[in-house]
Amino acid sequence: MLARIPVLLLGIPAVYGLLVAGGDMVRLIFLVVICLMGQFELTRMLERKEKRLPLAEWAGALLIMSAAHVGGERGLLLASGLASVLLMAMTVLRGLRGDGCRRFCHGLFSLLYLPFCLSFFLLLGRAYGGMTLFVLIASIWALDIGAYAFGMSIRGPRLAPKISPNKTVSGAVGGAFSCIAFIVLAGHYQMLTLATPNLLALAFSVAILGQLADLFESILKRESEVKDSGALLGAHGGILDRIDSILFLGPVCYTVFIF
Repeated sequence: MLARIPVLLLGIPAVYGLLVAGGDMVRLIFLVVICLMGQFELTRMLERKEKRLPLAEWAGALLIMSAAHVGGERGLLLASGLASVLLMAMTVLRGLRGDGCRRFCHGLFSLLYLPFCLSFFLLLGRAYGGMTLFVLIASIWALDIGAYAFGMSIRGPRLAPKISPNKTVSGAVGGAFSCIAFIVLAGHYQMLTLATPNLLALAFSVAILGQLADLFESILKRESEVKDSGALLGAHGGILDRIDSILFLGPVCYTVFIF
């Protein structure tokens, strides 16, 4: 835990500055960099026997996120379809090598998991401001801190022993409570501009899906036989280890806000 403190002290102000103080272009560059690094780690996990650069996935990510930035929802939809076509074309150009289907499926998953989901945060930032994005990310921090505090103090039965042995039911409940309380308080102090039903829907969505998304990445790591997705952040692991809980929240949070 002590080894993580320096990253937290530096990371929280940096994220705030990039998402809130920076404009739309700064947020785009920041999220694109995060996306490309995440795709690199994901490819290394899924294809650990073949050390390759995910060039097709990177090209698709740049296309999807740039189109979402410029064209909004329509740009995101069209670019996602075009990116899958690009991936198919590159698979054909590689020829018959025995791994075309596997690499194509991994590539599609990479495009859905990272640039597609992250693009919804670009849409949210443009429509509702950078503070909204920062609060959503901070709610995941509240979730993690609550899960750690409750889990270490109460312990009890494990949540998913085969997937993530250190997670407990008490930690999951405590993390959900902390996350929900944080989002409700953020709404009370006008940091999130949502009607009460939407605010509660957002709170419960983040509290539940954030933990499911974290377990999902744990499955990826266990099946890839790695402890962390990378080592860029030291004790925090890799980029994917830090953003796994928010990825699938992008489409859900955007839906809550627009409805």
